[in-house]
Parts: sequence; C-alpha cells; structure tokens
Amino acid sequence: MNWRALFKPSAKYSILALLVVGVVVGVVGYFATQQTLHATSSDEFCMSCHSNHSLKDEVLASAHGGGRAGVTVQCQDCHLPHNPIKYMIKKIIVSKDLYGFLTIDGFNTQAWLDENRKEQADHALKYFRATDSANCQHCHTRIYENQPDTMKKMAKRMHERNFKKEADKRKTCVDCHKGVAHVYPKG
Repeated sequence: MNWRALFKPSAKYSILALLVVGVVVGVVGYFATQQTLHATSSDEFCMSCHSNHSLKDEVLASAHGGGRAGVTVQCQDCHLPHNPIKYMIKKIIVSKDLYGFLTIDGFNTQAWLDENRKEQADHALKYFRATDSANCQHCHTRIYENQPDTMKKMAKRMHERNFKKEADKRKTCVDCHKGVAHVYPKG
C-alpha cells in the first residue's frame, strides 16, 4: 500500500462527500458504541455470567432490593462509575472478566463464589475506598447534610462527626457499611 495516497486529495470524490461519509460513519459508530455499553451494563448481561451465583438474590433481600424507598439497585449502580470518562475506563478494565468467565473452571457456580467470596469482596472494597465510595454517594447525596428524617439519631451524629474531620481522615461508606448488598464473609 502506498501511504502517501492516504494524504493526497482525491480526484474521484469531493471533500464534501468524504466529509459526509466520515460524519455518517462517526455518528453510527458513536451510537453503536453507546448501545453496546448500555446493553453490557444491564442486570441481564451481568447475570449471564453470574446466573448460578446467589448475588442477585442477596441484593433483592437487602435494603437495596426494593426496601422502604421502593428502589431496586441494579448491578451497574454500584459496580460502575457514574462519571462518563471513569465509566469508559472501568468498562475497558472489566472486559478482562469475560476472559476469566471463559477460562476459570467452575466460575459460574455457587461453590466457586463461596470459595472466592472474601477475595472478591476485598477487591470491591478496595475499589470503593479508592473512589471514596462515589457510587454510594451518587444515590445517598444527603448523607452529611440535610439528612432524611428516617435516619436514626445515632447514625446522624456519626455521619456529622465523620464529615467534620479533614478529608484525608474521614471514613468512607464501606468502612462502616460492609455487606450492605452482598454477604461479606466473616474472618
């Protein structure tokens, strides 16, 4: 292939035609990418690899499974960032999990989950601590000020005291609220 030909003006097609083709390909590519990202962030997609695990049942039995507020949390609400750039980076990083699904013997079994739960939970806690539990705070926006009336007085005091600390001294959500949606293993 002659690389110089890529940079020479086309004698066959006008610049406008090439520009229109480029825009159409770009728009179609953008929307196809968005649809793919949306489809691979659904509970149905997550459960296609975790179908024999108790994870979905654990969430439904927790406060995040349609409690007093009547809201059922989806996998992506906790496991994917809400910031668009961080979301894309996380999607690229977790794409390796498909390889694990295909190569780890017995991955889609409850026995594998039970055996590896502590390691997986610690990995998730590390992520939440690194992001200052940003996914928790995305929904629980009033946790430090203007707290809901349904919150117990002791919990309000604990959150207020934590908020008054310097940012680097504060606890993050998962430091006190382990195992809120999934069982956290003892020991």
